[in-house]
Amino acid sequence: MKVSLKGTNIALLESTREYVDRKLVRMVEKLLARDEEPIALDIEVGKTTRHHRAGKIFRAEANLSVGWTLLRAEALGETLNEAIDLVEEELTREIKKFKEKRRTMLLKGARKIKGK
Repeated sequence: MKVSLKGTNIALLESTREYVDRKLVRMVEKLLARDEEPIALDIEVGKTTRHHRAGKIFRAEANLSVGWTLLRAEALGETLNEAIDLVEEELTREIKKFKEKRRTMLLKGARKIKGK
């Protein structure tokens, strides 16, 4: 799995890299462990603006490429860790939906073959 992490309007600290690795990268590896397709995870974290000090100013975005399919998750939060947590939840939902859809199509094809 290829992982890239980008910081926008902030400096990426080692603690941020570890938190992203612990929350997002391990989750993706766990949920897509058996896939033989190439997987690429692009993560972007940062501030939306440089001059705001309060409110939902931190954002996190994750683009997960599984073969030819692109799964996206994006979130805003008051802290960087909150935004990363929200992206993790959304990306988990997207991965489960993707896997269930693929499983459903496989079973649908098997029913068609069995019916003939």
